[in-house]
Amino acid sequence: MIYSRLDQDPTPTPEPRRSRKDFLCTFFSALDRNQVRYCVLHSWDELPERLASDLDIAVHPEDARKLSFVFRFLGDRAYTPVQVFNHSVGAYCFQFLWFEGPLTNSLAVDAVFEQKGTVMVPAVELLVSTRRRHGMFWISAPESEFRYLLAKKTCKGTVPARQERRLRDLVEQLGRPTAERLARELFLGRLNVRVVEACASEGLGALVPQITGHTWKASLARNPLRLAAYALFEALRRVRRWLRPTGLFVVIMGPDGAGKSTLIKHLAKQVGPAFRRHRVFHWRPMLLWRRKATGDTTRPHSCPPHPGWLSVTRLCVYLLDYWLGYWLVTRPLVVRSGLVLFDRYYDDMLIDPKRYRYGGPLRLARTLRPLVPKPDLVLILDAPTHVVLSRKQEVAPEELQRQRRLYAKCVTGSSGTRAIDATGSVAQVAAEAGRTVIEYLSQRFERQHARRLAPERDAVQGQT
Repeated sequence: MIYSRLDQDPTPTPEPRRSRKDFLCTFFSALDRNQVRYCVLHSWDELPERLASDLDIAVHPEDARKLSFVFRFLGDRAYTPVQVFNHSVGAYCFQFLWFEGPLTNSLAVDAVFEQKGTVMVPAVELLVSTRRRHGMFWISAPESEFRYLLAKKTCKGTVPARQERRLRDLVEQLGRPTAERLARELFLGRLNVRVVEACASEGLGALVPQITGHTWKASLARNPLRLAAYALFEALRRVRRWLRPTGLFVVIMGPDGAGKSTLIKHLAKQVGPAFRRHRVFHWRPMLLWRRKATGDTTRPHSCPPHPGWLSVTRLCVYLLDYWLGYWLVTRPLVVRSGLVLFDRYYDDMLIDPKRYRYGGPLRLARTLRPLVPKPDLVLILDAPTHVVLSRKQEVAPEELQRQRRLYAKCVTGSSGTRAIDATGSVAQVAAEAGRTVIEYLSQRFERQHARRLAPERDAVQGQT
């Protein structure tokens, strides 16, 4: 089959005002132009004007690779794909971020390509083959939508009010006999009658916690081999998530007065939608030897250094804290699609040992540096000395200039380190840092997923 490369559209068009509505219109148009067989599974009644949560679609497995053209087309219009969450077997959540002025907006596309191992939901090929046109996009048939919603909400154990209303409407549209027949494919015995009654009265939310495991029992009873295969696929998926986390580990460094703490608050809002959760640490994980206060002092050089033996002992404890904290706290957060932000890191002690009262040999601290877990991305804030001193006067100008020179060396000495100009307003600095993180995520997305999703780069051009 021949389909077009949208990223080489010869007709120039003015840049539209970016918004969730424009994203959806562009996305649906690109899917059709690339002949992707898909359907929106539910919550489509207000599209493209409004979308209450993620956009859930089913995509024919044979068309999965065509999505790379769609994503590239969206990326050219500044709707940047930044994340892929493989949240279940055969299902992926693609997260997009874009800027609207200094602020970011986001939208998640939850795409199901295939269903393996259970009887919970219809086959994707069936979902797509029975689709119907609704305005500018395709939707699933009422029978498929009812079974899909019922299976998904039962497995999750929660049913939002809007989807309870939708299930009620579908029961009315399909009729009780048809709804009970479809529910019988998910539940054993006469439970299907009780479930349909709950749907008709908008009471499924109260019933779901009691029946969450029944779809799995039905799968085990009707096709145990498929369920065993599903368990194997699920185990492999979890291993892949641990080896290739979808979260991000970011360190923010810079001299006092550069605006690290303020940036962290704003950065969590700027790029937070690309992650499931976020957590902030100050300098080290604090898994061992928790301090009573972790904030910066107003006189960081006022206390004398510890004796050499004590400094070396504390250094070893710090190293152990970084190592254990990474594998027991940071890494699990990143694997669960979390954003981990550190205000300062181990390298700060090498640049400003007086702050940490380190009186041991700096050569030892530098030698041990490779043992400290490496962040994914380091952002170093910098501004002219007079600008930093206008915000905080905690160190002398000469000391501040020395620290700035060492921070600059960190930028030039590491490919994962980026310099952020902290001279401007909070909004300007946050926007620059946000764009840096989004660029990093976009590059990681391309590096990790483009080969699996993309067709051949030299695909033949076709008519649109």
